[in-house]
Amino acid sequence: MLSTLNKEVSGMTKRVFCISLCCLIICSFAMGAEKEGFKIGMTVSMTGPFSQEVGPFKDLIKAWESRVNQKGGINIGGKSYNIEVIVYDDRSDQNTARTSYERLIRTEKVNMLLGPYSSPLTFAASIAAEENKIPFLAICGNSQKIYERDFKWLLGILDLAPSYTKHYWNLIKHENFIKTVAFVVEDSMHPKSVYAGAKELASNYGFNIIHEDIVSSDTQDFSGLILKLKNQKADLIFVSANVHFASAFMRQAKEKGLEAKEFHCIHHSGVFKKAVGDFAENVVGQMYWVKGMKTTDSEEFSLLLKQAKVDPYDYPWAAAYFAAFQTVEQALKQSPGISNQNILDSLKSQEYDTICGKNSFEAKGHGKINPMPAQIQEGTYQILWPKSVATSQHKYRSPKG
Repeated sequence: MLSTLNKEVSGMTKRVFCISLCCLIICSFAMGAEKEGFKIGMTVSMTGPFSQEVGPFKDLIKAWESRVNQKGGINIGGKSYNIEVIVYDDRSDQNTARTSYERLIRTEKVNMLLGPYSSPLTFAASIAAEENKIPFLAICGNSQKIYERDFKWLLGILDLAPSYTKHYWNLIKHENFIKTVAFVVEDSMHPKSVYAGAKELASNYGFNIIHEDIVSSDTQDFSGLILKLKNQKADLIFVSANVHFASAFMRQAKEKGLEAKEFHCIHHSGVFKKAVGDFAENVVGQMYWVKGMKTTDSEEFSLLLKQAKVDPYDYPWAAAYFAAFQTVEQALKQSPGISNQNILDSLKSQEYDTICGKNSFEAKGHGKINPMPAQIQEGTYQILWPKSVATSQHKYRSPKG
């Protein structure tokens, strides 16, 4: 009986040993099969003035990260990686942006960087990338000053700011209704760069520029300026400004009875529309995408917007961010490895299919994407031009005649 018991114990011991060994093998295999991470660093203006433009974009970024990883990650040089996007709040401040990107590089050890919102923040943040030789893809920074420095590690998806409104000027030249133009310009990097290009386009197309005024970003009272504009009676009042400035100007324009055949506010998002109220009806501005447009991965973009609870009309720059995500995915899939130079070379060498159209990088580093003129019509946004993508006809505030 004792002999039999010993045999049973011995058998149990062997079975336990075999099961333990199998578990160890399985665990070791699983650990070995776990994907490495590819780190992307960036900031979002979750607080400060620019939060009106991109405040909830961390949720959009994380929704993209999740969807990429759910689909198996990204294959880079024959190896599969999960992406990890590390996002800091830059507080809409240049110094905070630069120190945040330095921290992303030195502490988080990121593999590449995506830019912040706005030209001033992009200008500051890209210095950290250049000094540390980290690939930096700008999203919403397109001032010429950013690219005049000939940085090696800097690329951007957008065309330069002077081309920002080229489709709009082509549209109103084609319609031949506007004759005189007044420019109201916020004294900030991006608005001034857009204004410089718009003024040149207006002049080249033969429009009569009857007023130009560059106004401090912190202006609270526009009454003197509005009085001058009322006296000059320009057909088009072109407001080159960020949302907070444009909203304040337009609210006072309504209160003081300023009218024109057209108001063009380059940034006229849902935040602007809500702030200005019914006076925002028929205001024209710039957008990269509206609902119903059939462009590359529109359905995927719509799913991300839904998951992140981001309204593309309240935050129209979401389309530019998605175009950057598409660019990153396509570049990484073609890269032979994850070294900084591999990533940079891959980014530079391709043409990209994005929700904003075909894109590639010019020698200076900037891209070719430009927004299209979009008008607020019955509370929603409609693309006016080019004809190939227009979703509605242009409506002036006073009838043609």
